[in-house]
Amino acid sequence: MTKRVNRFENWISASVAAQHLSDKLGRTIQSRYIRQLAKSKRQPIRTQSLGYHQLYNRDDILATTIRQKQTNHKGGDSYRQAK
Repeated sequence: MTKRVNRFENWISASVAAQHLSDKLGRTIQSRYIRQLAKSKRQPIRTQSLGYHQLYNRDDILATTIRQKQTNHKGGDSYRQAK
């Protein structure tokens, strides 16, 4: 009997990809951010269309590095107190 090959074993959904990155980075990553990453040219993530759904390459997701957004506290309470 021949072994059946699963074409989609290296492809995951956006929600699973977000969970992988959340576990890796220790903070919440949303699935809509995965879709945004796939469209960016800076760190391309291979996609495969499965009808209405998009699948994302597991290796590309795990190789992705995301820096935490730095907040700028200009004009906060400290500014008002200095006056």
